[in-house]
Amino acid sequence: MDDLEFALANLRGYPFEKFAMAYLREQGYQVHESGSSGPDGGWDGQVEISGREGIAHASVQETWRRKLRSDAEKVKQLEEERGEDYDLFVFVTNQDVGGRQELDLQDEIREEYGWKLRIHHREEILGELRQNSQDLAEEFLDVDLQKDHDHIQEIEELCSDRLDKLQARDGYASELIEGPAIALHIIPNGVLSKSKNRSGDLPNPSIIFEERENYGESKGKHTISYGRGGSPGEHHAYAVLRNDGLYESASVSAFHEKYEDLWLQGFIQDGVGIGLDAAIILAARETMMDLSKMGFSGTTFAFVSLLDAGDVQLVTPDHLGSSLHRSPKTIDTDRYTTEYATLQIGSEQVIEGLEPVLDELWRQFGDDGSPNIEDGKWTRQSCKVRDGMTIEEGDQ
Repeated sequence: MDDLEFALANLRGYPFEKFAMAYLREQGYQVHESGSSGPDGGWDGQVEISGREGIAHASVQETWRRKLRSDAEKVKQLEEERGEDYDLFVFVTNQDVGGRQELDLQDEIREEYGWKLRIHHREEILGELRQNSQDLAEEFLDVDLQKDHDHIQEIEELCSDRLDKLQARDGYASELIEGPAIALHIIPNGVLSKSKNRSGDLPNPSIIFEERENYGESKGKHTISYGRGGSPGEHHAYAVLRNDGLYESASVSAFHEKYEDLWLQGFIQDGVGIGLDAAIILAARETMMDLSKMGFSGTTFAFVSLLDAGDVQLVTPDHLGSSLHRSPKTIDTDRYTTEYATLQIGSEQVIEGLEPVLDELWRQFGDDGSPNIEDGKWTRQSCKVRDGMTIEEGDQ
């Protein structure tokens, strides 16, 4: 347990309530606090976000589900006393909340009261404090994250170690054919905690640039899937999901040869493929749901890398949306890894989080950014792959 985790776990009473309301403001809520400590008469804060209005409660009780249900009853009484009609109930806790638990409670609260339940819990809060709200950590928890980047450094080093093995065709990548490869790594915020390992059956992971015509093999602490093409002992693509939540997928078949050059498809095109952005989005979306089913919650780091692809060029669309093979800039390096994106486990809305990373890749190839995404939404045509995964215009 590092300093930040210790401080959050030990924050109690009114200080936690104050922190929780400040945290909600950082997440985009409009918050009107109750202004009192102790018994709150049904609310810690009145909140509004995305047109929804409701009540927020904060709690540090270990029996957080019992407290959530009790607070929901208080909010119902408040709703009746005031003659108001809420459609949002927000619960902030420094306890661990499993993905399945959160989904079950969301259904329960919706059926019982008609409200949308949003739980902000320990792993999510820690991830947001480390990545986006470091001032809150210093103000309320007395932890200066600006002076301690060990956690993020460890995540980045873990990704780098995985890339070393992939590039050397070692470990999970031992049966991947030689050639340029594109890789997606998704790493839960709590991956370095041994207590976060999950036992039991693991989902077959989604493979980037594949339509899930693959099979999965369970191998102790991980499951690995292989894509189309290749033969026993020689594969064109794979994805692995470990019991600590780490996801890795790599593809050589994402690249095609034309005009004696190697190209990476940049957009959806019938008969060619779903392209760079859609491939990353669909794999990330399914991985967020897989991690939730495994019981993980909170945030993840996501990195996209190109290996031994220094001469590869990107196929871009012309003004009519057709394929345009031209001679854009190459990345001119044998190893390129983007900055990390932050994605929420259990949420299918990954496009906004991935947009900066995908824009970065397009700029690296000499373009202004992704032509497929704008303001966190998909702007190109739709696609559907074999297992029913879809991406449509307007998706977030």
